[in-house]
Amino acid sequence: MSLHSIGREGELRLSFARRGERTILAEQYSRPPLQVMRAIPDAAGILCVYLLSPTGGVVQGDRYRIDLEIGDEARALFTTQSATKIYRMPEGCAEQVTTITARRGAFFEYVPDAAILFADADYHQRTEVTLEAGALALLYDIVMPGRLARGERLQFRRFANRTRVSDARGLLVYDAADIQPAQLDLDALGRLEGYPCWGSATLVGDLAAWGLDAAALATETAAALSQLPKRDGIGGASLLARNGLSVRVLSQRLETIYEAFSALRLRVRDLCLHSTAPLRK
Repeated sequence: MSLHSIGREGELRLSFARRGERTILAEQYSRPPLQVMRAIPDAAGILCVYLLSPTGGVVQGDRYRIDLEIGDEARALFTTQSATKIYRMPEGCAEQVTTITARRGAFFEYVPDAAILFADADYHQRTEVTLEAGALALLYDIVMPGRLARGERLQFRRFANRTRVSDARGLLVYDAADIQPAQLDLDALGRLEGYPCWGSATLVGDLAAWGLDAAALATETAAALSQLPKRDGIGGASLLARNGLSVRVLSQRLETIYEAFSALRLRVRDLCLHSTAPLRK
């Protein structure tokens, strides 16, 4: 059997809907190895769903499809139970395609833990987001390039990543990377500069409808990131051309990135929902 044919085709479809003052999971379909825990509401009225990994990680030949719909006025969070391990792939690759549709007035947090790229991993992921009027979304993308405690750094074969966010007026975000360490000096100036971990958080959508001042929030976030000790990490925040802001961090440890993004997330919750009491995520 060709190694290219080994792997699983996982599929997950979730539809969130607003019912009175609550958000419920109106539709749920999963095909292993993708499955989720029971949905849990938090103190802010956000329905939280955790993605499980019963196989322990992503292996060669895996193909995952995740479709998430957040209905009108619904409030939802989608996250993972832990970091996602991307195992070595001697002769093939693995891929994940995620589509997110946030309907009118929806509030959505897509905050998975980091992807850990083991040596010889070849992983492709694509995220497509569509926002309707009044919708707001916070999106994480965090990477650890190897098992650092084992000295495994930047030994993955390829990481291809594309995120596209659109609304009724057109494109809001297009972020694409095709990283192949064997063909690129990733520690060069303007790239990783010696930091092993990287991450981006993007707040995008109808910020004004949620009472958010994008410029003020970007300035506040950039000021907080400037206080990071350079030995731990560096980061910055900038405005999108319209309707959003982007935060990027390079760090020696995942925890630094998690803490920086969590501060932004709690600030957004406080301003939008007058609540800063999420579950673990």
